[in-house]
Amino acid sequence: MIVGGFFAGVIARLLDNKGIAATRPARSELDVEDAASLRRFLRAGDVLVDAAGPFQSRSTASLESAIELGVDVVDMNESLGYARRVESLRARIAAGGITVRSACSAVSTVAAALVRRSGIERPLRVSALVAPASRETAHDATLRALLASVGAPIELWRDGAFAPAVGWRVSRRFELPGARGYLVESVLSFDLPPIWPSLRGVDTWTDTRTPGANGVLSLVARAPATRAVAIASVPLGALLARTFGTRAGGFGLEIEDDRGRLAHFWLSAARGSYVIAAAPAALAARMLIEERGTDRGLVRPDRHVPVDALMSYLEALGMRLEQRERS
Repeated sequence: MIVGGFFAGVIARLLDNKGIAATRPARSELDVEDAASLRRFLRAGDVLVDAAGPFQSRSTASLESAIELGVDVVDMNESLGYARRVESLRARIAAGGITVRSACSAVSTVAAALVRRSGIERPLRVSALVAPASRETAHDATLRALLASVGAPIELWRDGAFAPAVGWRVSRRFELPGARGYLVESVLSFDLPPIWPSLRGVDTWTDTRTPGANGVLSLVARAPATRAVAIASVPLGALLARTFGTRAGGFGLEIEDDRGRLAHFWLSAARGSYVIAAAPAALAARMLIEERGTDRGLVRPDRHVPVDALMSYLEALGMRLEQRERS
């Protein structure tokens, strides 16, 4: 079963292309925050693909129901707070005998795959750039997830520990693709350090890919009183992004080691780049349905799906991977 809006539809299409017909209840039929509602649709042995964002405002009700019912879970969470709530259920997940692949998206699954692909065994820093095709992906949930960081207190991994910052007040340029990103909070800072203890810094940056939007949000970040207005204007913002935004988008990653080696990756497409976020969840769900995912418990992102299988799948879906390295 797949729950959510835009990305749920993308995952459903990806599964249907592989001959897997998934149930997708309407939001009016199922409330992911209500256990009784979930029990009407879920049965032991099912796979729940949760794409019902924004996860910043979500409780773990759906996951707790899955544990009780014996349902495997794949979610597209990109929220640090939600990741911590999931982590608090690790022991219950293990005792329930289910598998949970949380944050199975560009952040963190694709990021972990690219770190593996880089060959850097002891990364010192990982920086991600999320540059969505705004004309194709600007919807209520995605914009609310973005605004959660704008002008708000956030946390990121700095000097081997979580450190405070303010979202969207700092920007930097990425060599690939030559775009400027603005600092946001994400699950990446939570997921990567346990896999690579050598990491001293992990951060995530966003480029809205909509003319003028980066500057407006940067101003909002410096005037906290305007956040309420920005949040109230989400429907208008979505309309403007879908009208004036770009259809091209992608996901970038920089991986640096302690010897100065720096690997740059840019995974992109002129259209349909949103599948970079959806493909990991679709592939993980398919493997679970076909009983090829053997890990139980709360599975770390570098083990959500095989790296080679994920990269081949993204290539088959029309994604282009550019790689550059310097020492």
